Amino acid sequence: MIRYVLPTALLCLSTVTAAAQEVQVRSGEHGDFTRVALDLPEQLEWRIDQTSAETVDIRFGDDSVQFDLSRAMNRLNRGRVAGISELPGGKGIRISLGCVCVPDAFQAGSRMLVVDLRAGTPPAVSSARREVPVPPAASFLSSVRLGQNPGIGPDGNANTLLPEFTAQPRPLNTTDAAPEQTPVREADGLDPGVFEHLLAEQLATAATDGLLDSAMRPLPEPNATPAAEPATTMPSTTEHSAEDAAAKSLEAAISGRTPGDMQSRIRIGGATCVPDAQIDVASWGGPDPLSDTIPGLRARLFGEFDRLDHDAMTDLARAYISIGFGAEARALLDLDPESHKPELFALAGIVAGEPDGAGVFAGQPECDGAAAFWALLGSSDLPGNAGVNQSAALATFEGLPIRLRTLLGPRLATRLAEEGLPNAARNVLSRLKRATGGINEEMLFSEAQIERSEGAHDEAHQILNAIAAKPGPNAPEAVAQAIELATENGERVNDDLAALSGAYSTELRDTEQGPDLWLAHLRALAANGEFDASFEQLFDKPNYPEPVRARATTDLLTLLAEQAQDTSFLKHALARTDDYDGLASRTSAVLVAQRLVNLGLPAPARTWLGFEGIDRSQPEVRLLYAKAHLAQAEPEQAEIALIGLQGDEVLALRAEARRMMGDYSYAAEAYTTLGNIEGARQSAWLAGESAPAAEGALSTDAEGNTQDPLNAAMQLMQESLPDPVASAPSLAIAETVAGSGAETRQALRALLDATRLSE
Repeated sequence: MIRYVLPTALLCLSTVTAAAQEVQVRSGEHGDFTRVALDLPEQLEWRIDQTSAETVDIRFGDDSVQFDLSRAMNRLNRGRVAGISELPGGKGIRISLGCVCVPDAFQAGSRMLVVDLRAGTPPAVSSARREVPVPPAASFLSSVRLGQNPGIGPDGNANTLLPEFTAQPRPLNTTDAAPEQTPVREADGLDPGVFEHLLAEQLATAATDGLLDSAMRPLPEPNATPAAEPATTMPSTTEHSAEDAAAKSLEAAISGRTPGDMQSRIRIGGATCVPDAQIDVASWGGPDPLSDTIPGLRARLFGEFDRLDHDAMTDLARAYISIGFGAEARALLDLDPESHKPELFALAGIVAGEPDGAGVFAGQPECDGAAAFWALLGSSDLPGNAGVNQSAALATFEGLPIRLRTLLGPRLATRLAEEGLPNAARNVLSRLKRATGGINEEMLFSEAQIERSEGAHDEAHQILNAIAAKPGPNAPEAVAQAIELATENGERVNDDLAALSGAYSTELRDTEQGPDLWLAHLRALAANGEFDASFEQLFDKPNYPEPVRARATTDLLTLLAEQAQDTSFLKHALARTDDYDGLASRTSAVLVAQRLVNLGLPAPARTWLGFEGIDRSQPEVRLLYAKAHLAQAEPEQAEIALIGLQGDEVLALRAEARRMMGDYSYAAEAYTTLGNIEGARQSAWLAGESAPAAEGALSTDAEGNTQDPLNAAMQLMQESLPDPVASAPSLAIAETVAGSGAETRQALRALLDATRLSE
């Protein structure tokens, strides 16, 4: 039996206490797994038990918890989850499985418990209950850590999940090994060399994307004397001596660098920058590789018995790279990948337009040599604290053959602009224009990216429209970016551009550009007010990547909430609500909920506020909940939602809640503080207190004195007349009664006039 135990303190409204705490259960299908999400109250312990292959139980340590299962199965196909029910006694919920699956539980954000169910064989259930503690989600290798120590994977201070490797001698592959000899494999059947390669490639990808947060022990000072180690009885071998020498050399290279030096950082690509001699592309291929070098190398590529000539293969791959044939070089290198250095693979991929997936140049944009140029081109985004050696990158660019400069120059300019260096980007384009004697479409497209990075949307839009209007390789992407710019600025998309987006989204639907063009077409329809057509197509592409579908949902809902007429807004905001959950961003869902509240529809607004990813503890969300509670005549719940918040809007909502609860004195005081004289007057009148006078609301009494109608009516209620029965009749009593009648009529007439409803 699998059991996960995790005490968790989830942030909710810290001052809210209630006898019964409600847990909302939601679920959804996500490709190869099914997700069940629960919004938990504060200080609630939970654990997950898989007592059999058919059931998974989620148990809580509080029997006062109530579960909302009304939406638990709405979005499931019942392939992996056959049902979700409540355990007896309110102790938790039971997930009935329709597959042979295992749960993976973790905490998402600060208040959500997520259980992912994937295909897998659970361990055999035994009579002895085995309890396996599960660390918080921030300790998983794949989780994101937020707060003061952000990063991905385990914290450097708590790396208990990392394996410990013991250096053991192992047989090495030698050239004199028999052909039929198979590589040495460990007991688990995985070649250690293959494992190391796969692990390094995955870590390198994370480092290239700026997602790797390494935790390492402090290295000794350069001149520090290492402590003596205990003697060992292990026999010394040649292999051990070589490994020890290499390890000491690497340690000395790292420890000898100053802390502020860029090279002191750990890199997947190596301890130092890749030397220029290994990536001297300008010297590869000769003056005219197409006619002088490549034909001869191709003739030498295969020798007797069709054996590959590895030297000719390396030279031919270099020649291909020097003229911009990256895909051809990569295909050639793939014939015998083990015989080539990783730098050559990385250069072939970068020239072909691919990122440096192996991380050969990761962390090297500040190097003094050519590595800075290739590190910048091979990355899609550098970490926030990384710099770029502009002079080294530009010098490397100038030294490349003209064919390669023409190919890589626009990409270099775009990457410089993306890293916040627009002047350097323009410098690259200027040099390229002088070298080629003109400007091509690639340069124009890069110039649009530079303008866009600086916020010059009009200039960027003009360039993109010009590229989109002509057939060319950049036309589809120019259409998508032009539409994105228009929607960001709240502008209408011109009809030609909208039509082009529809044509491209259909023509290229099965290509890599298909999802982006589909997104652009939906944006164009929504920006032009065609919400029926845009929402009709929103769920037509379930096979497109979820991030693209989520972006489309978010953009359409944002435009709907901000620009649509009430009828169109309500038509789409109230239909298929559950389909938006999990795809709509927090911002777009809150926008829809806010407009629903303003339209007097609190119930559907609360449904939108319950979407996955919305933190109910955020002030903006709490204000909307308070407004919804007030609209539903629930002032006590509105007061609870407002606890701890400050500001005029909060005070106005709190005054309304108190007025609805009958605390008119507090409401009058609050309205007075806010300058709402009319609200203060009405509340004070209901409280039987003196109301502040409003400008233009004064009347004149019988003696010509001006007074407020509300205060005058209140004084009449408080005055007592003489009782003619209890005392002997007199002329004074008659005059008092007659005078009070006239004052009463005048006060009531003034009160009616002051409170008259407008026609």
